[in-house]
Amino acid sequence: MGFYDLKGSSGSEKSWNYAHKDQPNYMLSIEGTVVEISNPQSINFATKKPEFWDDGNPKRNICLTILGKSGKELNFIFNPKSYAANACLDALDPSNSRPNVSVLELMGKFIRVQTQEGVYNQANPRPWWVTILGDGDAGMVRGVVDLSKQQAQQQPVQQQQPQQQGRNNFGPPPAPAQPMPENVAYAQQQAAQAMGFQQQPQQQYDNPAEAYYQDDIPFN
Repeated sequence: MGFYDLKGSSGSEKSWNYAHKDQPNYMLSIEGTVVEISNPQSINFATKKPEFWDDGNPKRNICLTILGKSGKELNFIFNPKSYAANACLDALDPSNSRPNVSVLELMGKFIRVQTQEGVYNQANPRPWWVTILGDGDAGMVRGVVDLSKQQAQQQPVQQQQPQQQGRNNFGPPPAPAQPMPENVAYAQQQAAQAMGFQQQPQQQYDNPAEAYYQDDIPFN
């Protein structure tokens, strides 16, 4: 049984604004072709920090990237064990007759996702409805993107710590690195700019998962 299976015991400009009526692009339903399915890391709604399991592995959500007829893409992000996931399951297996159902079966389908206004919390979760309207634009489908592999590749490489000096280590400890004088650093920066090199901007997100989310995260 894989991560995208819907049965079992177990921030970005693409984010769909279905909860903030006073903010731009507020919509209670979207339609389009599912062109990509991915697994972004879960972000805690209160702390805005990436979430992890007790064993240190990242918690992951399911993201359906939906391409509308206007050409705009929106991400529908939800927990694999949520009401939104159940809505996908109902759309794929309305009679509840199949032993296994995967959300990957929505790839390339033209679907409608709906919710409604209200005040929602754990005791009163947000309702969802998913309807498969037919086949979508197959030529636009990109497929499955495993963000867990991308995140692993983007983790910084830890620098090797110098060997601790002890009675069995020969020779004096290495001299500590001296800071570069400010005038030398400034001269090097000026020379690099003169040769056409520009300083690269820092990465906008500390964790790649944060690029998938805005303030409102559809966990339910």
